[in-house]
Amino acid sequence: MRWKVLDERTVYEGSWARLLLADIELPGGQRLEHCVIRLPRQSVATAVVDDHQRVLMLWRHRFITDRWGWELPAGWADAEEDLAAAGRREVEEETGWRPTTLIPLCSYSANVGISDARHHLFWAKG
Repeated sequence: MRWKVLDERTVYEGSWARLLLADIELPGGQRLEHCVIRLPRQSVATAVVDDHQRVLMLWRHRFITDRWGWELPAGWADAEEDLAAAGRREVEEETGWRPTTLIPLCSYSANVGISDARHHLFWAKG
């Protein structure tokens, strides 16, 4: 059974994201207001793995969660940019390493309950 979107209104719109409130009707007839985050670009991440199965990662602080953590080199693909080219660009920008061939591993949506964000994961030999 599908949820019905009766209406959507934009609460915030910027160059990085658009936040909407959706008026939703559930299959049983109940109505609720639901937050929706729409992102204008697709995300790319690359797992660079060497011959010893070590993965190139970055140790970063993120203010949103106020935590430090390990991350794969990642970022957004520009509007008409090839996704593998975007993955190579992000690895070089963030680590200085220049991968040549990127192999697509998977494409996925991480937060489908609230966002239309699309993610693409690549593998590169380090």
